[in-house]
Amino acid sequence: MKQRAIERKKKEARQIRTEHGALIVSMAGAVFFLVAEILMAIYTTSQSILMDAFYGAADMLMILVSLKIVPLIYRPMTEKHPFGFSQAEAVFITLKGTMLTAVTLGLVVTNIQLISRGGNMVSFGLIAVFELLSALIIGAVILILRRINKGLRSPIVKTEIDAWMIDMIASVGLGAAFLLPVAIRTPWMAEYSPYLDQVVAILLAAVILPIPVRTVIGGLRDLFLLAPEEATVEEIKEISQSILEPYGFGDANYDVIRTGRKIWI
Repeated sequence: MKQRAIERKKKEARQIRTEHGALIVSMAGAVFFLVAEILMAIYTTSQSILMDAFYGAADMLMILVSLKIVPLIYRPMTEKHPFGFSQAEAVFITLKGTMLTAVTLGLVVTNIQLISRGGNMVSFGLIAVFELLSALIIGAVILILRRINKGLRSPIVKTEIDAWMIDMIASVGLGAAFLLPVAIRTPWMAEYSPYLDQVVAILLAAVILPIPVRTVIGGLRDLFLLAPEEATVEEIKEISQSILEPYGFGDANYDVIRTGRKIWI
């Protein structure tokens, strides 16, 4: 029994180290892109790149918080904390989703105001090259994080991967959009070019917004101890019924809740 407890503690220590390592990789990437995007946003006055920089800053702040939360998650359950500290993870995920949602909506408002003032001309070719190169580097970060998370299946690292996916979608979209004025040189394109940066930023926000909103909804479900998604509940029922039926339990009722990365049945 004692040996088992020692082995469990060793395993948890390895998981904490691995999860910390994944977050440090994400942190290093966030710092690199934050500096690069701020410099590029200042040089080009691009609102789209500024949106990326805001996302990077929000993500970096949340990574700092998550580094403190990870050790809490592995603390054992007690009478005082019957669910352990699993709820801390749900709180963190909900706050991160809320912050990203607020940043996205704020940038949409800013870009609408810029359009109403006559738009803003930017260096399209330079931004296109910057964004497409960024997408390649982000892709490498995502592959590293997915490889680390393969054995962990950490919701916190999964949230980081989702945040990087948002960045990659944004970079590819921006790169493609800003190649248009370079490739298509017509009077019509020249007339609407001052609005392109803002329109692209708003369209990207519309594509990105569902991701943090889903994160908030999932976090709130965990905080209020509601059942997880229907697909997860159905999978639990299917597995459990196959075990229970030989013992005469035909129609069992299930109470399923999820707190962070733990599911209680």
